[in-house]
Amino acid sequence: MPERFFASEIVSEKTQKSISLKSQPYLTAEIGLNHNNDIELAQKLIREAAKAGADGVKFQSYTTDLFINKNEPKIKELYQIFQKYELSKEAHSILQKTAHDEGIDFFSTPLSIDWVKNLNELNVPFFKIASGDINNFQLILEILKTNKPVIISTGAASLDEIEKTSALCRLWPNINAVFLHCVSMYPVEKKSLNLINIAYLSERLNALTGFSDHSIGYEAAFAAVSTGAVFIEKHFTFDKNLPGPDHKLSADPSELKILREKINMAHDMRGELKKSALPEETKADFFGKRSLYNIDGKLTAMRPRQEHLPKDSDFLIFKINQD
Repeated sequence: MPERFFASEIVSEKTQKSISLKSQPYLTAEIGLNHNNDIELAQKLIREAAKAGADGVKFQSYTTDLFINKNEPKIKELYQIFQKYELSKEAHSILQKTAHDEGIDFFSTPLSIDWVKNLNELNVPFFKIASGDINNFQLILEILKTNKPVIISTGAASLDEIEKTSALCRLWPNINAVFLHCVSMYPVEKKSLNLINIAYLSERLNALTGFSDHSIGYEAAFAAVSTGAVFIEKHFTFDKNLPGPDHKLSADPSELKILREKINMAHDMRGELKKSALPEETKADFFGKRSLYNIDGKLTAMRPRQEHLPKDSDFLIFKINQD
């Protein structure tokens, strides 16, 4: 395990929302391209996300010509989709203000290097690195130069790729990171989620971990928080029937509200990574545990436990010494 480097808590400067094991899971409504390049729709999505309990909203920021090669015929359709939903700098400013007015964070995934500077000028609380860019060190280095925390998705990535990106982050002073377990299938079936990777990555990288949820429903997010996820990302839409690539697999406002309730419940149930008895439990020790009693000249472990008598654990030592 690498030496402790990444912080155990990340706090948004603007909203004071926390990402840590102790705080309620940070819930991001991934609006992505679901705004359909309609500012009013995007603002409505932000307001609905805030109302449903999201801590932040995330968009995708890019200049299409700088990250998709339009001369490659096999990718022509993808190029056209992204070009259609490309947001301007002015739009970003408007949407950020809307989010802040609602008391939640606004941040984004830069898919082209020019947008790292643009987002940094907006003073976003952290940067999201897409799964497809986990080995795009040209982009990652530009993000690290901002000294902002990074949220890194790991969909379709090998352990070697993840560890190399983690090592790069650790070389950069004062950088904090959260690594998101992610399965890059849209939607992903529950049997393919492999959520134990959340705990595995946390131990392997000695970092905070989360879950980018591409499944339908809230169950996967609930289970993810139970295994240690501190950050949940869920695609979000106002209407699943809207045109666009991601609306159908996204949670609507009522579903996001339920997910918020369920992940909070999972956090409360998870507790802390230690084994200790609650005071309420030990009140029953008198009835449930034993002490050593001298019964007819023979030491015997019997209920109830008496504080002035030897405990049952002492009986084991006694027996070993006798044997």
